[in-house]
Amino acid sequence: MAIKNYSTTASSNTAVNGSSLAEGMSPSAVNNSMREIVKDIRDGFNDKEWFILGDGDQGTTFTRASASSITVASDISSSHHVGRRVKVVGSNTGTIYGKIATSSYSSPNTTITFTFDSGTISSSDTTVDVYVGSTFSNPATPVIDEDDMSSDSAILPPSQQSTKAFVTSGTVTLSNKSIDLSTNTLTGTTAEFNTALSDNDFATLAGTETLTNKTLTSPVLNTAISGTAFKDEDDMVSDSATAVASQQSIKAYVDAQLTAQDLDLTDGTSTIAIDLDSETLGILGGTGIDSTASGNNVTLAIDSTVATLTGTQTLTNKTISGSSNTLSNIGNSSLTNSTVSYGGVSLALGATDATPAFDLQDATSYPASALTGTISNAQLAGTIDATKIHDGTISNTEFGYLNGVTSAIQTQIDSKLTASNNLSDITTASTARTNLGLGTMATQNASSVAITGGSVTGMGSPSAGSDVATKTYVDNLVAGLKTRIITRVATTTNIDLTADLQNGDTIDGITLVTGNKVLVKNQSDASENGIYDVVASGTATRNTDYDTIAELAGQIVVVQEGTTNGDTIYLCTTDTDATLGSSNITFTIIEPANTGTVTSVAVADSGSSEFTITGSPVTSSGTISLAVNSINATKIGSGTVDNTEFGYLNGATSNIQTQIDAKAGAGFAVAMAIAL
Repeated sequence: MAIKNYSTTASSNTAVNGSSLAEGMSPSAVNNSMREIVKDIRDGFNDKEWFILGDGDQGTTFTRASASSITVASDISSSHHVGRRVKVVGSNTGTIYGKIATSSYSSPNTTITFTFDSGTISSSDTTVDVYVGSTFSNPATPVIDEDDMSSDSAILPPSQQSTKAFVTSGTVTLSNKSIDLSTNTLTGTTAEFNTALSDNDFATLAGTETLTNKTLTSPVLNTAISGTAFKDEDDMVSDSATAVASQQSIKAYVDAQLTAQDLDLTDGTSTIAIDLDSETLGILGGTGIDSTASGNNVTLAIDSTVATLTGTQTLTNKTISGSSNTLSNIGNSSLTNSTVSYGGVSLALGATDATPAFDLQDATSYPASALTGTISNAQLAGTIDATKIHDGTISNTEFGYLNGVTSAIQTQIDSKLTASNNLSDITTASTARTNLGLGTMATQNASSVAITGGSVTGMGSPSAGSDVATKTYVDNLVAGLKTRIITRVATTTNIDLTADLQNGDTIDGITLVTGNKVLVKNQSDASENGIYDVVASGTATRNTDYDTIAELAGQIVVVQEGTTNGDTIYLCTTDTDATLGSSNITFTIIEPANTGTVTSVAVADSGSSEFTITGSPVTSSGTISLAVNSINATKIGSGTVDNTEFGYLNGATSNIQTQIDAKAGAGFAVAMAIAL
């Protein structure tokens, strides 16, 4: 507790740092509270220059918004206004100073940005303390009376006397100021003005003056430049960004750079260098190439000794490699008296061959003696038709039967004809089953089949009473018989499915274990209700046996444990036409029958009009109002008096029977008097 937390409403200050301030507190509590208040006052005045202002009645929480801004959940823009000095303190930020740059309120927050002298608000500080400087309202204005202004304060005002003394104290030194001759203003370098200035202290436009430590703005010079800002260096060694170079040094530097430059050329193996200011690069032709120079161009051209695609040349003593070159459109007459060689296979085209055509598909074109060597698969561009092999009686299909043969065909055929492997030679069924790999299964006239190991697959759904039933058929049948679900616990209120069904969580007083089934029946979104499995961590999922509407509708759920729901039975009353994930899933308690919550109470008129009923039915809370209209005479007494007879009561002013008796007595007296 501190002064900033005190309320401006006295009755709201009921405690100070744990000490009660309530009515009737003990004397020791009074002492403790007063000591704490005195401490808080002392703490405030220890740092009287800075204050933490509340939001008008409560302590203010300054929440970090960025490195230079905070937000406050109330409107404090009037007290924390633009320009006010601030001190910001945080456990990771430290203490930094600055001023308020912007301050604006937009419900529900005031956003304040700062301009700091140095530093920023650390991202590790969620909240900070923001102190504002004193408003300096009289009579508490702190004034500094220092003739030399030695405190140099950014926030404390000086006295009039000290201000006057400081300004008129003698020599004023203007540091780092320069004189702008065009505007008579002071900026830049140092200039001193004494109380008494002589004529020599001023430069005139007509005279010749020496300017010392002066900055000239846009000067015009009629002769040469001198001084430290002017350099005459042939090698530009100073490399200055502000000094001016002479013409001679610039020319010397450029000439030296050009003389030192070479043009380096390489053919990939050897390198030559051409001195740009003394040598000439020559581009010469070689074997089969001519070069000519004209104007700014050097032209390289193929000479007449080189064969081109478009020209007509005679190749003499040249070898053409068939592996990397293709010959086309060569006439048969051009191949006579020659030998064609390809990959070690040679075809002799002699003068004795009357048919020069080179056609391996034509068996009569060349005799076998004309071919030497072995033709490999790679040397055949396509395939050889079966009719070209042997005598041509074996077809391509028959050659295809050779594919996959792993050993001599005849040997394999002969081995298959042995009695032990030829099923046609076996007379006993057991031997045949062994050879067929059927194991010990008996399929004779017996009424059962015994299978040792393995399984029977491919069976269809049974239709007759003696048919074999498959697992799928049985599973589907059992699924239809699942009319009871056993869960360990059931919820009593809405839960978070992403966090409340994890190992170690508690539902209805029971600590959950991974794998437990839980009846979730109280969700705010009733479409989430159902049977869930407890997970080790993360979001719970529906039990896979009950993750469809068909598996939930009409199911009975038995709850084993729980303070509220233990040993209870619920019925899922959701219909099968509902949609999982969007339709409400409801569970209604059926055992014990006398427990549970009444969800709707209604009062109805039995058919007459004696009552007016409002506020019915009541679903969770509310009031049913009954107003009496008029009660039919048949509902009063024995019901023998009708409404007309009841109407005779209107206007009666006293006991009717007494009035009748009185009237009867008076009438008898009158009658007797008349008679007499």
